Amino acid sequence: MRDIRLIIMLVAGGAILLASMAILATNEKNVITYRQAAMRHGGYVFNATDSGPTSGNEGDMVRVAGTPVVVKPAVDTAFGVRANAPILRRKVEMFQWQEDEYAGQTSYEMDWYDYPVDWTVFKQPYHHRNPSSLPFGRANYLAGAMTLRGFTLSPAIMASMPGRVPVVPDFSHLHPNLAASFRIIDGKLLSSRQPDSPQLGDLRVSWTVAPLQPVTIIARNRDGVLVPARNVDNEPGFELQVGIRQILDLQPDLPAEPWLPWVWRVLALVLAGLGAHVLLRGISAGRADLLAAATIGITLTFGLASVMWIVVVPKTGAVLIGIAVLCLVITAWRLSERAA
Repeated sequence: MRDIRLIIMLVAGGAILLASMAILATNEKNVITYRQAAMRHGGYVFNATDSGPTSGNEGDMVRVAGTPVVVKPAVDTAFGVRANAPILRRKVEMFQWQEDEYAGQTSYEMDWYDYPVDWTVFKQPYHHRNPSSLPFGRANYLAGAMTLRGFTLSPAIMASMPGRVPVVPDFSHLHPNLAASFRIIDGKLLSSRQPDSPQLGDLRVSWTVAPLQPVTIIARNRDGVLVPARNVDNEPGFELQVGIRQILDLQPDLPAEPWLPWVWRVLALVLAGLGAHVLLRGISAGRADLLAAATIGITLTFGLASVMWIVVVPKTGAVLIGIAVLCLVITAWRLSERAA
């Protein structure tokens, strides 16, 4: 009867040890898979919408959501036009000839174009000459400074703000020479003396902005500034979407984040120690050394973890191996002491 009980203890101890190893291996595989996927985007992402920049998230990838605040407006210095927006875009158009062909017939009409139309390729070029260039072109201007939930936005992130809506600028800062050359018509500047009848070479200047709207950004926190992560697979090193989004909305290739990985690690360690204790009792006919059981459990769990992590993070794997070897030495010493 006693022999049967010892066999049962051996089987039960081995089963508990195998279960602990299975739990640990599954947990570490999930953590490593998630870590490798996250590293393609710069690393783990911490939610910092409520906390803002702190020493705890310095250098980390953070998720920040909300409506940005313009601290310094975007300014078109050539015209003195400014806007409380992430991006101010100037569009310049010239009234020019354009050649059209339809059903074998060639026709010519004048319209507004934001680029020089090459008249030299026309079939009838000399009667439809266009100016060779625009006196000034389109341009984009970023806000001087913007913040989001306490973070400052870097120029690269400001330049990625989506959307394009017309804006009627405040022309009170328009330079005097430009005020003399243009008329303000429906929020635009026109050089036409008769706005309803523009002539060849007349100019029309208008502006659009990227609107202020709720956005979600994942980027790296550098001294309170959201900047792109470097040396990552996903260019440009950050994510930005309109609206309040979750991490998986911006990084859909990420697997599900492991649930309470440290709880599973502690559980695997406890089960390994318990399994070793039961196994030792079976081997030594009902007697077992608690210290030896504990060191066996640590040796097995840390040894398995080191094998899984040594390729992914060599330093972590080396530390785990060191702990496993130390516990193995303690186990051997303890068992030799009991045998003596």
